[in-house]
Amino acid sequence: MSNSANANALSTEEMERFQKLSNEFEPDVKGPAVSVKQSSHNIALEYANADPTLAAKTSALALTHPTTRVMRGDGNCGWRAVIFGYFEILFNLRDPHRVQAESQRIKNLNGLLDRVGHQQDIYEIFVDETMDIFTQTLTAIQNGVHDESFLVEALCNENQSNAVITHFRLLTSAWMRLNPQDYQAFLSLPVDQYCSTRIETVRTEIDEVGLQALVVGIIKDAGFGVEILYLDRSEGDAVTPHPLTTATPAGATIRLLYRPGHYDLLYRPEVEVNINPMVNYQYGMTTNYAPWDQGAAHNFEISPQMMAIPNLMADPAFAMGPDPMSPMSSVSPAPASPYQPSPTHEMYPTPIQSHAPVPAVPSIPAPSPPAVQSSAPKPMMSLPSRTSDGPQIRMNPFAMKASLNRALPVTTPFKNSPYNQAHFQNQDFEPIHWEPSDSRR
Repeated sequence: MSNSANANALSTEEMERFQKLSNEFEPDVKGPAVSVKQSSHNIALEYANADPTLAAKTSALALTHPTTRVMRGDGNCGWRAVIFGYFEILFNLRDPHRVQAESQRIKNLNGLLDRVGHQQDIYEIFVDETMDIFTQTLTAIQNGVHDESFLVEALCNENQSNAVITHFRLLTSAWMRLNPQDYQAFLSLPVDQYCSTRIETVRTEIDEVGLQALVVGIIKDAGFGVEILYLDRSEGDAVTPHPLTTATPAGATIRLLYRPGHYDLLYRPEVEVNINPMVNYQYGMTTNYAPWDQGAAHNFEISPQMMAIPNLMADPAFAMGPDPMSPMSSVSPAPASPYQPSPTHEMYPTPIQSHAPVPAVPSIPAPSPPAVQSSAPKPMMSLPSRTSDGPQIRMNPFAMKASLNRALPVTTPFKNSPYNQAHFQNQDFEPIHWEPSDSRR
């Protein structure tokens, strides 16, 4: 006997009873309404033995979006995912003023409900539950709470979750009814009928048209982005994202994973900021450092580039000038030799030696200050004497500005530094051009 014959054999009462059972049927869905964050590798394991395209996409998804939050598939998963993502971003931004502004903005959307004829005493029940989540979010931020578990508990609470979802359903329906020209071309039903049967009805999953209306009418003005990643058998080895907003700001974008008839939340890797201090390691060219007299720096101008040269200030010539901060700086010190003469006698008796005595070392006279010559100075064989005229510095036209009459010594690091105008990497480097006539001079 055919199925049509069996159907014709059923009485009207039996048909009505089967229809009632079908309408009241609810799938046995287990698990919390909103799960905690978990690894996206679980999704890859579900599709490991499935279609090769899905297996490749889920494997790549675990790398680009390593964590996910699973929604219970009871017909409200799409609504619940968007609502939870909205409050989660608001909480993670940790801006109390923004939470208060969003709370007031959502409350002002009650005007949409009034314009389409909803009674205030009815929809206020749903609005109050939504405002309660705003209050919890604000309190958590002010108390320094960083765990979003209070949001998970709120949307896992059956009564509060259903009330908040109904509130967002009514707002979306009112937005579509007031802007039918934006959605009628994508529907096979009139906008009013679509809203009554597909948006306002509980436990009816949201489709692409309803999701677009929810994003544009409710979420977009918060400054958040929304992005859908479709897991299907289309070409490619990665899940392709489809933004529903023009901007998807980092840290403020709701990312939905869509599998046929079901929505979950996805999360990109969290950016870790390295706050370890930077250590500048430099190699010391010498360990024979002489104390630097800071008063010498007042007698000539040093460019910032010169000050950046390592070990430049360790040259002994910088310790020749008097300290201007010293109370005796106004008194010109007497010229003194940097070397002390050898003593004329021994502090202790010299033991008897079997060989000839070593002649005494004659005393070294104090050198006179060198006269400034127009030609290039000869290399210094000894340290210059300290005078009241300031530090005695070797002249070097490549180390100082042209307007100065003194120059810094050319140390080994500076001679090999691009800041040296005689270095080939210096921007002012001019090579010496050899002329045949030069050899005859």
